Amino acid sequence: MADSLALMRTFDQVADTGSFSSAARALGLSRAAVSGQIARLEASLGVRLFRRTTRTVALTDEGARYAERVRGILEEIDRLDNEYAQRSGEVSGPLTVEVPEFVGTRVLAARLPEFLFRHPGVSMNLVLNDRVDEVANVDADVFVRGTLPKAHHLKFRRLGGYRLITAASPAYLARAGTPRHPRELAGHITIDYINSASGKPFDWEFEPPGQRGGSPLVVPARGRLCCNNSDACIAAAVAGFGLVSDVRDTFEPLFASGALVPVMPRWLSPEYELFALWHPGRPVAPRVTAFVEFLTTIMP
Repeated sequence: MADSLALMRTFDQVADTGSFSSAARALGLSRAAVSGQIARLEASLGVRLFRRTTRTVALTDEGARYAERVRGILEEIDRLDNEYAQRSGEVSGPLTVEVPEFVGTRVLAARLPEFLFRHPGVSMNLVLNDRVDEVANVDADVFVRGTLPKAHHLKFRRLGGYRLITAASPAYLARAGTPRHPRELAGHITIDYINSASGKPFDWEFEPPGQRGGSPLVVPARGRLCCNNSDACIAAAVAGFGLVSDVRDTFEPLFASGALVPVMPRWLSPEYELFALWHPGRPVAPRVTAFVEFLTTIMP
C-alpha cells in the first residue's frame, strides 16, 4: 500500500508539472528514479499514462482520467493525515527529534530554547548520532538526513544546503607545506569523517572554482585517522595532525583565533542537502508540523 501511494504521489507531481525533471526536483529524487516509478505504475495498471517526446510530457486519455481520480485520493489521504492536527490545534506533548551530531551540536542545540519557550507544552528528546545518509530511527517523530529514502513514503521538507571547506593548523602547514590543488592531498595527512552507512570514511569532493554544479573532483580518503564525530576531527586538526574538512561557520572562531587557517579556499565541496522527514502514516500532530516549520527558519 505504501509503495502504491508513493507511485501515485510521483504520478501526480509529473502530471501537475508536465515534466519528469521538475517533478524530480520537487520530490527530491533523480529524474531516473521518477521515470522508473512511472514505468512501474504503468506496468502495474497495464496502460500508458504519458506521451513522451524529447521536449514534452503529456497525459494520455487514460492518464487524464487516472490523474483526476488520484488527485481526489491523495487529497483525502492528506485530510486524514491532518485530522488530528485540525481537531486539536494545540502544540503540546512529547517530541523525539533525531539528527546527525554536527547538526545537533552546531545549529540546533543553541536554538532549541526558542522553540520550547514558544511552546511550553512541548517536551523534547534530542537524539544525536553519526547518521548522515541512513534513513532513520522509526521511533523518532522528526529526523534530519542528507538523503531521502528510496521508498518514497515519508513526508519531507528540504531545509537547505551546505558546502565544506578545508583547513589546517599553522603548525601542520609549516611542517608539511600548503596544498594549492586537491590533487596535492595525496602527499598530505587528512583527517577523515566516517560514513556510518558503509563504515568507511567519506571521500573528499571538490568543485573547481567558478564551476559549481559540475562533476566534482574526488580525492579518495586514505583513513590514517578516521572519526565519526566532527568535533574530534577538528580537535585533531587543531593539534596539528593534518587537514580537516567542515562548514565555514564552524571554522570561523578557529580562523579568528589563529588555531586553524583556510586551505585551498576557492575549492569547495559540492552542495550537500539536508532534509527534515517525518511519518505520514501517523496522525501529524501540531507539534511535529510546528517543529518542521521551525527547522526551516534556522537551518542555513
